[in-house]
Amino acid sequence: MMLLLMVVFAFISAAFFYASQVPAIREELSVLFYGEAKGGEEDVGRAAHRAFILFTFTSPLLLAGLLSTALSIMKHFHRETA
Repeated sequence: MMLLLMVVFAFISAAFFYASQVPAIREELSVLFYGEAKGGEEDVGRAAHRAFILFTFTSPLLLAGLLSTALSIMKHFHRETA
């Protein structure tokens, strides 16, 4: 259970890290906390924004696939020894 929680929190912290790299999100947080926007660059960081969105949508699927594969391997080895 502890290992599963650590994996989930690692994925969440990775998502926060990728979110901090996206200029659009950084600008929104700047407006929220400081009330001012930094720079007017529109298209800077679009690749980082796309990577963050893809990571957000695919991370639960990847995590489920990884856990399912790990459980299948564990069951396979358990059947071999029994």
